[in-house]
Amino acid sequence: MISTRKERELGQEAASEIEQTVGLVRDPALVGYVQELGRRLVAQVTQRPDASYEFQVADDAEPNAFALPGGFVYVTRGILALANSEDELAGVIGHEIGHVVARHSVRQFEASTPFALLFGVPSAIVGVVSPALGGILGGVGKLANGLVLAPYSREQEREADRIGIALAARAGWDPAGLPSMLHTLEREEALAGNDPSRPSFFANHPATPERVKDTTAAARTLTRGAAHPIAGTRAAFLARLDGLVVGPDPANGIFVNNVFQHPDLRLALEMPVGWKANNTPASAIAAESEGRAAVALEGAGEGDDPADGARRDGLEERLVQRLTRRTIAGLPAAQLIAQDREARLHLTWIAYQSQVFRVAGVSAIRTFETYRETFARTASSFRPLRADEHDRIMEARLRAYSVRAGESLADLVTRTGGIWKVEQTAVANGVAVAARLPEGFLAKVPIRQRHSARQPAK
Repeated sequence: MISTRKERELGQEAASEIEQTVGLVRDPALVGYVQELGRRLVAQVTQRPDASYEFQVADDAEPNAFALPGGFVYVTRGILALANSEDELAGVIGHEIGHVVARHSVRQFEASTPFALLFGVPSAIVGVVSPALGGILGGVGKLANGLVLAPYSREQEREADRIGIALAARAGWDPAGLPSMLHTLEREEALAGNDPSRPSFFANHPATPERVKDTTAAARTLTRGAAHPIAGTRAAFLARLDGLVVGPDPANGIFVNNVFQHPDLRLALEMPVGWKANNTPASAIAAESEGRAAVALEGAGEGDDPADGARRDGLEERLVQRLTRRTIAGLPAAQLIAQDREARLHLTWIAYQSQVFRVAGVSAIRTFETYRETFARTASSFRPLRADEHDRIMEARLRAYSVRAGESLADLVTRTGGIWKVEQTAVANGVAVAARLPEGFLAKVPIRQRHSARQPAK
């Protein structure tokens, strides 16, 4: 059993990775609301009084919630878009607090997938020759693989359910909110095709056929506390979610086919065709299908000289002196092919709009020549984003609309221009597809609009 201090250190390290590789929603009103719910729930915790908690909204479109060792609790914007009441949200957050209270998150984290191999290179040797190259290599590897949390056991899920609904009830919420949310998540998972590779709630929170029934029965035995909810009506709750980004967030950049486009940084990069692409607040990455190679675009700090970006990355001066100067799309650039024991890297630093960006291609030495041309072609594709490309970038934001008399859900979707299909709209609003909705019922609908730049995350 690790100490509370060590648990907090593990959680802090993982939380930093979450911020870099997943990102956090920076809307102060929304995040403050989630944090207030968390504080009210934690006030009811009687076990582990030495534990401290932090609550954040992860910038992930997938519906999920998770806890890290030491009390770092997250809900994604994807799960917020599916919630239909504060009771449901409190149930989910209470459930994650339950994992922390019972120390499940420590055991889950210890069983998480390690970065045993980075592109065929054992992670234990990364950085033994060059700390700077090892840091770049390890960073790309983490971006490519992500933090894969091991699933909880069924008994751990049952225990977290029991703790979560008890906390919610004592804090004044309806404990039936958790089973209601679980039912919505089950419907959403079925609609998505039950893809086992999808990082959804049930990927690390195993579902069981009796789980909704058991939590519903347990909720009936609990007495609610006297406290009043923060947003106790559907209208008040949906107002808290108004403007929530649904689906990909262009503020982190988007992929149009294999071309990465960032509207706020005004840049574009063509990734290798057929490689698995992903982007985070700090980077865009594409990995070869078998994980033998990857290319990543990241910022390397401010400046107008590419070599300054290399130095800021910690590159030793002997390697800086080996940089080959060139231009890419009329922009100053510098390139280097270097290796760190068993890994080889194709590195390009490009100066653009007083920023230096790094394009790194990584593979094992033995396979590097297979990918050399691909790495070079990707780096050479860096360019400013065209005005027409920028103007075509759209985002979807959650809005609430009142159902009109006699209007079906399909009619509502057509009238509002919502991007969800009728089936998705039904699941997200907790109703049946063919339900007769009362006039005035508030329905969540994501509406497409032109992307507008936001303040960068601090």
